[in-house]
Amino acid sequence: MNEDRRRHLSVVRDGDPPPTPGRACLVHSADEWWPGTVTWEDARRADGLWWGEVRYRKGSVLLTEVRSQHDLRAR
Repeated sequence: MNEDRRRHLSVVRDGDPPPTPGRACLVHSADEWWPGTVTWEDARRADGLWWGEVRYRKGSVLLTEVRSQHDLRAR
């Protein structure tokens, strides 16, 4: 794991949600944009695109998927 990607929790208060890894983004799924976060891979893939692991909530379901840059928008 890269040093800059590590997260350290020094204090977690009762009732506080854990921090969400990644950067805020919108994820395109089912012709809609859903708020989520993305953690990018370290380098482009052979297809020339950036890929990342996204976490987003679609309705009440929390999804984790790997998506390319074409399905994501920075927030």
